[in-house]
Formats: sequence, structure tokens, C-alpha cells
Amino acid sequence: MFFNNKLFSSFWVAKSLNVEQYVLRFWEEKFPQINPIKRRGRRLYSQVDIDTLKYIKYLLYDRGYKIKGVQQELSKTNSANGNSGQQEVNIQVLTKLLSDMLDLRDSLLKKINGV
Repeated sequence: MFFNNKLFSSFWVAKSLNVEQYVLRFWEEKFPQINPIKRRGRRLYSQVDIDTLKYIKYLLYDRGYKIKGVQQELSKTNSANGNSGQQEVNIQVLTKLLSDMLDLRDSLLKKINGV
């Protein structure tokens, strides 16, 4: 989760899921529940994103679902968890804020180190 600041690169996530990176990018387009932080052209995934990706892979590869079926399944899961539109907006705002703060930190570290 975001609380422990563990973010994982698309390379690491793809390798751990045994899929190609382009598959992750395709799934991002099809499933809005996957919301990696995009920083300087890199995608960084939270543990929540990784858990969602594992579930998507399970439904597609092991259960034989089609994309549409997985979308419906994820929608049902979100509804059951009480995931409202406002919560999605809050998550997006916080994700953007975190990304901006990390960029600012990197910029400050470069200035401090004289790079």
C-alpha cells in the first residue's frame, strides 16, 4: 500500500507476474482499477496495484475469463467494497500529490548533492 511507500517498477512487477511489460500497459488501459504512479516516464506500482494485477491474471489465465468478464468481476468487487466515485477521485488526487512530492524530493536531493 502507499502507507509503507513501497513502489515497484514495471520491470519487477512484470517479472514477478511472469508477463511482459506491454501486458501491464494493456491491462492499465482496460482496467481503471490499476493506477500506477507515473514518474519521469516510469510506472511505479503499489502493493494494491500488484494484488489487482494478480487477480486479473488469475481470472484471465486460470479461469478463462475474457476482458469484459474481468471488467464486470472487478466492478462487482468494487461495488461490494463500497468503492464510490468520490473515493476514486480521492485516490487519483492523492496519487498525483505523492508523485509531485517524490519529484520535488528528487529535485531537492540533486541540489543538495550538487548534481
